[in-house]
Amino acid sequence: MTTARGDQAQLLVRNQAAFGVAEAAAAGKFFALPFYSYNLTPSEDLGQDDAIAGDNNPGDAVAGLRNMSGDMAVPMGLNSIGWHLSQMMGSPVTSVISAGTEFEHVFETSALPALALLTHGISHRGVDRHFTQDSIAYTSMAIRAQKNGERARATFNLMGREEASGVPTLDATPVSYAPDYAPVGFQGLCSIDGGAAASITAANYNLTRGIEPDQESLNGLATAAAIDDGVWGLEGSVDIRFKDMQIYDLANAGTAFKLELKWTISASAFLTIEAPSIRLERSGVPIGGRGNLSASFNFKGNRPAAGQPLLRATLRNATANYDNLA
Repeated sequence: MTTARGDQAQLLVRNQAAFGVAEAAAAGKFFALPFYSYNLTPSEDLGQDDAIAGDNNPGDAVAGLRNMSGDMAVPMGLNSIGWHLSQMMGSPVTSVISAGTEFEHVFETSALPALALLTHGISHRGVDRHFTQDSIAYTSMAIRAQKNGERARATFNLMGREEASGVPTLDATPVSYAPDYAPVGFQGLCSIDGGAAASITAANYNLTRGIEPDQESLNGLATAAAIDDGVWGLEGSVDIRFKDMQIYDLANAGTAFKLELKWTISASAFLTIEAPSIRLERSGVPIGGRGNLSASFNFKGNRPAAGQPLLRATLRNATANYDNLA
């Protein structure tokens, strides 16, 4: 009997119209997305009934609440990454740069965002086994920039309502974003208030949405009744080589500044992620030996100024929009 393999797995995605109702299977209606790992799994609490029955045997194991949570790591393909950004931050404002071939999408966090829900299909094609996961929402996004020879990637935390298994796949002929070039680590650039940040060697963004499943409303089911929205949060860190006082002075003075990361493949294919206003936590530069000195400084996002988002992503690529397939 064949064993399921990760390299034969396929991730199918489509926006979902209503909570609790998975999108129906249909050919050519789902996107197939690339990924490094996918760990969104169902769980169920089991309790032990403690009714007294006149002996020392345990009570029945009682089924409890059912949830789904986990994460996935994906390549920062400059066409497919826009799908993830739209689920996390909302639909972008899109401009046509060159009709039919080049578009610019601007994603921004909103003070009162609409919550996107999705249906995911996980197909293990080597063993012909398939799973449908419904009412999925993105809870956080983590992106790291560092100079290396690996393809840039992002990690998203997810939650959902329920998983069901079945034999047929949701889509036998899904659509892929192609081409889907991903920049490598050394193509990343970092700037502070528009100027090059020469001493920064790595930077991390962690954008959170604060959503949680509604497991209190009496819906007659073990699964959540809805997913409740929460409060945006932004934090992260920058790693530095101790070459100048820029980062130390910003942290020590508590000065707010704009931190921007940019990955460029060409003039028509790039991604910029900008935090308009962050503050560094105070820290120092440890001396751990005779070599080059380095340090790490954590940061948090400020409450956005009027007309500004907490985080903004600008994506230039060949994708016209991030709507469902018709």
